[in-house]
Amino acid sequence: MDRYFPLFIKSGDVRFLVVGGGKIALRRVNTLMKFDFSIRIVSPSLCTGLEKLAGSGKIEYIKDIYRKEYLSGCQLATACTDRRDVNREAGKDCREAGIPVSVCDCRNECTFYFPAIAACDDVVCGIAGGEDHGKTRRIASEIREIVEVEK
Repeated sequence: MDRYFPLFIKSGDVRFLVVGGGKIALRRVNTLMKFDFSIRIVSPSLCTGLEKLAGSGKIEYIKDIYRKEYLSGCQLATACTDRRDVNREAGKDCREAGIPVSVCDCRNECTFYFPAIAACDDVVCGIAGGEDHGKTRRIASEIREIVEVEK
């Protein structure tokens, strides 16, 4: 069984590549924006929520298929398209380049995971679990209730 160490990183000067433009990418981007990452998205198209963010200039959007060259200048990445071959390729390229990557459709290709997050002011809790995503969501919800009471 793989083990993962929870690690918190300074996000302000970090460029995060998001490969994909659908609902999962939108969820990832919404989480990343809360932590002030510089976000680059590469996808042939975007869902409505990502279109709005790209149009507002809050994220960098490259309208194209994924290419290895788009990793340049990125320190973290997530591959979250609806195409297994694209996610596999992006994950492989990231691992070879030493860029930590979360691959949405293949746990074995991830070097990190997106945790469930409970946060207020200067306290951030990341909750990650095994295969039981429902359990992880329940625990995260309980922690969020505690954190909100502490506000």
